[in-house]
Amino acid sequence: MKYLIVMLFILNTGNLLSQNIELGFYSTGAGRNLTVSFSKNFDKTELGVGLGFNINSIKQPDDQDNIYHKRLYATKAVHYLNFNAYYDYYFYNKWNCIKPLIFYDFQLKYSTTRTSMYIPHDYDSTIVSDDPADKILYVNRVEYFGPFLWIENSIGLGF
Repeated sequence: MKYLIVMLFILNTGNLLSQNIELGFYSTGAGRNLTVSFSKNFDKTELGVGLGFNINSIKQPDDQDNIYHKRLYATKAVHYLNFNAYYDYYFYNKWNCIKPLIFYDFQLKYSTTRTSMYIPHDYDSTIVSDDPADKILYVNRVEYFGPFLWIENSIGLGF
């Protein structure tokens, strides 16, 4: 069910608009979150601020011993909060259906990380092999680090 909801957000370009209130799904370098924002339009610009909810994930997107990349994992209620602010500049307003823009997005979070890693634990001399690496035994450890103050910025083009 949660994957269906995520797919609906992605297919709707990540935003559901109602007047100047937005519900957006973000997948950033820290992790994923849902954010409700309020925006105000000015001539060719739009300013917005919002609060979000960080989404925990046990699954890791890679096994590269990353401690921070896509590893945000809330362990207390305050860790679930996400502050978002953005600025959009519409540089070409002549079309009704497509409005190209330059955007800046700022996100602020305070949370811990969770990472699963395999580390050498012991050496098994009973294994018959010429390669010494075959005799190393590993243990899977889950570690929590932090909490950290996460600041993420995005600058880009959109429509």
